[in-house]
Amino acid sequence: MKRSGFWVYVIGLVVLIGCLGLLLVVNLRLSQISRLGSDFLWGWQSARLLLQQGLSPYTPNAVQQINQTATDLGLEVNDGGFNAPLYALILYFPLAIVKDFALAHAISMILSELSLGWAIYLGLRITTWRPKAWVTSLLIVVGLIGYPGALAILGGSGVPAVLLMVTLALWAVRTRHDELAGVALGLATIRPHIVGVFIGVLVLWAILNRRGLIVLWFFITLALLGLFFALFLPSWPLQYLGMIINRQRPLLGQTIGEALGVFFPGVGARLGQAVSVFAGVLLLIELILNRRSGVRAFLWIGALSLTLTAWIGVRFQPQDMILFFPALILAGSLWVERWRHLGLGVALMVVIGLSIGSWGLMSWRLTERPSVQNLAMLVLLVPLIVGGLLYWVRWWAIHPPSVWLELIQREDIEPED
Repeated sequence: MKRSGFWVYVIGLVVLIGCLGLLLVVNLRLSQISRLGSDFLWGWQSARLLLQQGLSPYTPNAVQQINQTATDLGLEVNDGGFNAPLYALILYFPLAIVKDFALAHAISMILSELSLGWAIYLGLRITTWRPKAWVTSLLIVVGLIGYPGALAILGGSGVPAVLLMVTLALWAVRTRHDELAGVALGLATIRPHIVGVFIGVLVLWAILNRRGLIVLWFFITLALLGLFFALFLPSWPLQYLGMIINRQRPLLGQTIGEALGVFFPGVGARLGQAVSVFAGVLLLIELILNRRSGVRAFLWIGALSLTLTAWIGVRFQPQDMILFFPALILAGSLWVERWRHLGLGVALMVVIGLSIGSWGLMSWRLTERPSVQNLAMLVLLVPLIVGGLLYWVRWWAIHPPSVWLELIQREDIEPED
């Protein structure tokens, strides 16, 4: 038996290596024909310049060199540059030893695909939804080939890693691993503008519910990351803050005000301010009303904060929309919980419909710089749809069923802790 088990592991390892090798070949080909990857180029080349020349990615010299590299590779020049905190380079340091851009890009695509798939699987584990293997696989495939997921992977964005950290934080809160939740939140700040609202909500929730370890480990993680990267560039916090204050490199994407301004040029900015205030007040009210309503309510509020971020004055890009997956998974779990097979059909129809619809909104073209009109439609419609779905299931999330036996008797649903 032991020898038989050994060969099972050997065969499994060989199959795994073969699958990863095949995936690398496919990704390498996609990297060569897509001509995407400017997001990855900025992080990868910034890491190489820092390690090899001690050059700060915030300096004009680094920007000039990376722009020249992008031009030589035939990639679209990204005027935004490296806008993240220096410790965001933690994603790129392991790949900095790879000299060939296409190979490094292909490997990063594998890591993004694994991160996105793991995040979706972990998102299911947070809820009471325990779908069959084919349903889980379908959800992962839809996440990978939907417009936001495909662009995030091919463009080399760090958003899949952020989604994984966000989902890990939610899972850790759900299972009361507060130290892990704090560490995951700290690591998620590699893209602070798209997770800032979520982190603020979670930190407030932790304080109100006396889960101080989450807050403590969040700040410990930030301090350790900042101090470690200060070994490479002691002045990086000042350079980063200076870049933000002086707005030397504007973030790409659109705010809600800019999106509304595309269709209502005269009043779009003021409408955007009104929507941002409304979204912020709504989120604060929900947090106050449901601050001690249990973990299910917390998951709903966390998903709502990720969704409303696009409407609270933050610049959003298409790839950032993968952060809406926790909301879709939560809504799907509640539909399945209430309606079982019908709920499963509704959940799959919504997820697949949004995937196809996102491609349609972007005119079926995969580009890192979509047209202003297409991006505006995405920023306006997708958060509206996902937010509407969350409010559809709000009562079920905040007021769970009182008849627990009904849940326990269902084979595909586990009771809450």
